[in-house]
Amino acid sequence: MADKEAERIKFETELLRISALFVLAIGGGSISLLLGETTFPRLILAVGGLLGTFGLMVAGWRQGTRIQQLVEKIKEAP
Repeated sequence: MADKEAERIKFETELLRISALFVLAIGGGSISLLLGETTFPRLILAVGGLLGTFGLMVAGWRQGTRIQQLVEKIKEAP
């Protein structure tokens, strides 16, 4: 059972890493849109990207909590 949980932690950790990379990529792209000439389409895309970044940050936070719960579950198992 511990091996299954350890594999689950590895999988969840990889998902957290990918989420962090997406947050950096999408957030950076959104901010770069705001640094150029301010037009309505660029503003809409930037706001959409920042909302997506916020959503990914929330998902990453939940992912970290899930990993922490799995680690605690393994520690409690005899």
